[in-house]
Amino acid sequence: KPQNVTLVVDDVPVTQVLQALAEQEQKNLVVSPDVSGVLSLHLTDVPWKQALQTVVKSAGLVLRQEGNILHVHSVQWQSENAARQDNEQARIQASIPVEQRRIILHYADAAELAKAGEKLLSAKGSMTVDKRTNRLLLRDNSVALNTLEKWVSQMDLPVAQVELAAHIVTINEKSLRELGVKWSLADTQQSGAVGNVTTLASDLSVATATSRVGFNIGRINGRLLELELSALEQKQQLDIIASPRLLASHLQPASIKQGSEIPYQVSSGESGATSVEFKEAVLGMEVTPTVL
Repeated sequence: KPQNVTLVVDDVPVTQVLQALAEQEQKNLVVSPDVSGVLSLHLTDVPWKQALQTVVKSAGLVLRQEGNILHVHSVQWQSENAARQDNEQARIQASIPVEQRRIILHYADAAELAKAGEKLLSAKGSMTVDKRTNRLLLRDNSVALNTLEKWVSQMDLPVAQVELAAHIVTINEKSLRELGVKWSLADTQQSGAVGNVTTLASDLSVATATSRVGFNIGRINGRLLELELSALEQKQQLDIIASPRLLASHLQPASIKQGSEIPYQVSSGESGATSVEFKEAVLGMEVTPTVL
């Protein structure tokens, strides 16, 4: 366990003070040649580590440890050493031969991916986007290219999709019953099992009834619904106005419109001149799906 230090010095070279502290605790010490100056200190019963840090700080020096060796040097030496290491690293990077690679993207947009991937290039690297074939053309050293390829493989993933279908029809109440399913206007929290009571929807002969009762007597899937609607249309019991289908991606809005534009005349004021404008008469569907 390090012993406390009592140190009283007056105009003593910094190097001698450091050596005395290191010798007391049998520490390996290396002092850089640029360490100079003298110190005057009066420390009484101070922990050894705190005494060492006080001496280093008072002299404006830097202390670092590598293994069991303590290194003491000036701040200027630390800055110059960091600059030398950066220059050496840049020289090594510059000496690595440059290669060219092409990465074909199957799902992601090359232009969007290039914006995020540029930071992975080295100083000599470059990236070109080929929009026509959705490719990334890369030029860099092998280390940076390997990192980029691994990153692209993690980003180039398919987005979950869902197909939505709707049928917009005009139908009378009698034909609606022929679909074979009890359609109720009452709100339900869930579909329920066959034969279970799902809603209260009894007919109380009141225009604004507050209660209804109904039974879930059957289910109808998408294909069966299409067949029954087509059959009723052939019997001229309903008109299918539109059957839009949408293929939408996860959290991406999608919409579809079916219909036409109706022309109408617009008067331009006192002159009596008129012009023809168009108004959309369409049925549409807009969704933003969340694919779980």
